[in-house]
Amino acid sequence: MTQTQIFRFPHTAGNWLRALIAAVLAVAFAGLVLMFAAIFAAAALVVIGAAMLAGGAWWLWRKVRGRNQQAEDDGITVLVAKRGPSGWTVDGETGPRR
Repeated sequence: MTQTQIFRFPHTAGNWLRALIAAVLAVAFAGLVLMFAAIFAAAALVVIGAAMLAGGAWWLWRKVRGRNQQAEDDGITVLVAKRGPSGWTVDGETGPRR
């Protein structure tokens, strides 16, 4: 005796619909993960760019302003010892020391 398989439409359609919904949810979840990864990468690039700009501005400020600017503003005189014909003498230096 042979068995014939009975075609049951509601059962097969239910499995097909369940598989379709599972596939749509899987694709949506993968898209969400990729979107979050892209957002976090963009945020990291923004933070790195801002840090580089701040570092460049600080470097330029130090380059233009100089390191001993505060010492010159305080009126500090740099004394330089030189050997003269009668021994060592100390003269004040008016310009910035290089």
